[in-house]
Amino acid sequence: MSGAGIANDLGRFAIAVLLRLAGWAAVLRHRARLSVHPLRERRLRRRFGIGPSTAITRDLPDVDAAAGEGDAVALTSGTAGEPKRVPYSGRRLAATRAVFVDGMLRLIARRRVRRPSLYVFGALDPDRSLSSLLVRERRAPPRFILLQAPYRAQSDPALLELKERYGASALRLLVLTLANPGMLYATNPSTLSAFLEEVEEEWEASAALVRVAVRDPRRVSPAARRILRRLASRGSEERLARVAESASPLPITAWNPAFTTYVCWTGGAVTPFLERLDRRLPAPRFRREPMYSMSTETVATIPDYRRAETAFLPAAPGVVHEFLGQSGARLRGARELEPGAVYEMVVSHPFGLRRYATGDRFRVERFVGGLPDLRFVGRRGRGWSFTGEKLTAGQVDRALRMLEAEHPGLCDEGWLALFPSNPGGAALPCYRLAAVGGDSSGLPEGLPERLDGLLGDLNLEYRAKRASGRLGEVRLSVVDRAGFLRRAAGGGPAHPDAQFKFERFYPRLWEE
Repeated sequence: MSGAGIANDLGRFAIAVLLRLAGWAAVLRHRARLSVHPLRERRLRRRFGIGPSTAITRDLPDVDAAAGEGDAVALTSGTAGEPKRVPYSGRRLAATRAVFVDGMLRLIARRRVRRPSLYVFGALDPDRSLSSLLVRERRAPPRFILLQAPYRAQSDPALLELKERYGASALRLLVLTLANPGMLYATNPSTLSAFLEEVEEEWEASAALVRVAVRDPRRVSPAARRILRRLASRGSEERLARVAESASPLPITAWNPAFTTYVCWTGGAVTPFLERLDRRLPAPRFRREPMYSMSTETVATIPDYRRAETAFLPAAPGVVHEFLGQSGARLRGARELEPGAVYEMVVSHPFGLRRYATGDRFRVERFVGGLPDLRFVGRRGRGWSFTGEKLTAGQVDRALRMLEAEHPGLCDEGWLALFPSNPGGAALPCYRLAAVGGDSSGLPEGLPERLDGLLGDLNLEYRAKRASGRLGEVRLSVVDRAGFLRRAAGGGPAHPDAQFKFERFYPRLWEE
């Protein structure tokens, strides 16, 4: 395989040169777009029929009326309640992919990524999320595509059969060791963190497929071996042999030494996973680039790499961005915002939204190129109330942060989330603290009682309802990652390797 690895890397080098040239062309195109941004928005307003009397809505158009023949339907995460259904035509999917590709090209050029081959952590089992739709393969990718994007080989039935036999992490470890990409992408940092932890904690199972490929390759089908040869890179035989012979976990630098840059979401409540990634992927050896903000309904911001710290601008192609202040008194344009203030984003775009209030709230960090640099701070109005306590996601996040500050290392092996719980019978409705992925024996004593007190300090109505006996005390449940994924997905199918949105607070009942 060594000859194939050298030939493949020569192809990767040629592709890298083309990507850098395309990246600088994308940088120039990005600058040109920003220079005419006010004019572009005025034209879009006329096109969408947006005027002073156009009402703000929080409801999506009816999917059955909006979807065309052949359109796919993506489901939102459902973390705020029932998942919403959003139609995606081929043109809309292509436009969404184009935003991703444009950002990646500019990242490669501006940050001078040495080896810009990319591995994307997408769900290997298709689901109805937008992430799954974006990486779905309709036909086998050409060989040169696999050199640049080795993850796309995983959609082949021959490799999926290996995934069924050995597990998703085992297949990913094999592909990463063979292809040695320089960039990793995971929409949610929890996905990348979970993979690295599983490889470390379950090394025997994770390395099993590599051992088979090295020691008894005839157990791998000819079709799979043919694809794996297309992924090989210089030195992959030595790396595979090292993984196969090691009885203890190897760091990522041993099996994917070219990896230097990873891109993931950094907004909202993902701090526990970012901290865990920092321990395994420390700077400056590894560079973390934040992902731009988007939801199933719309692309919210696009990245700007002209400075050392990436900025996120409300300049997505084809989208009109407007903003509501804390009082919600009037809509503002992007250039009317004030640094340090928090606003809710309102969007209009050609795929059916007109002044749709997204519920996503952003803080203005600064202005870059005349536009605000927006940082996601959370969802508007996410909360729960059994009996008038109106517990909010912000209060839960603050209480959990205080709890973690009191117990350093509490989330080293897992994470915490809160659900409303209504067990019925003689039990009062209450809130349930989920300790996910950790060992119950390592949890401090009195954890739910302390959280109960913190919530009462932050929410006086909660304290009053607890004192009057209308709310029960916080209960603790220790669950594994798969069990939590099922809860977070609303009881639907969930796979340990799938993307999922981590939140501190899930306003849906714990009981199924």
